[in-house]
Amino acid sequence: MNPALTLTMMDVRLAERAGSSRPLKVSKITLPPVKFMTVNRNPGGGAMSIDTSMPRIEPLAPGFDTYGPDDEFFSVLGLTDRWTFGCSYKKHNTHEVIPARVIIEGVLNEWAMGDLDTGEAQIAAHVFTEVTHYEFSLDGVERFYADEEEIEIRKDGISLTAPHKRAAGLPT
Repeated sequence: MNPALTLTMMDVRLAERAGSSRPLKVSKITLPPVKFMTVNRNPGGGAMSIDTSMPRIEPLAPGFDTYGPDDEFFSVLGLTDRWTFGCSYKKHNTHEVIPARVIIEGVLNEWAMGDLDTGEAQIAAHVFTEVTHYEFSLDGVERFYADEEEIEIRKDGISLTAPHKRAAGLPT
């Protein structure tokens, strides 16, 4: 049986910059939906149209929110960088604590301070675009991996692009 997991802690950091960890400042992490692209096939003599799944995904737009502005994160706005989202989960049946990691390479492209109110915590929203590398692992197991330069998508460690690359004569 697959136990329920409860998120217990999270962090956002620049992957290659020491001291950029923000466990006390991050308020929310947004993982984007992974959606495979489709091509519509609508035969003139057919009874139905079919969206055929392709071995590529739609653009990813992960993000995170912090309590208030952050000078270091603001300094990389509009620039490509490598980021790590780190989380811990607790399994309900065993109380075992397991790690989750998301590694992103992309442009921190959007920053919004939202409403300013002295009576409430100020939230700064951050959103990535131009994501060229994305990987998600849970309990040390790679669950999803995509890299634009490698022309690679893996799910649970199995390449979804390898058969297509072989057919096209590309190295796998």
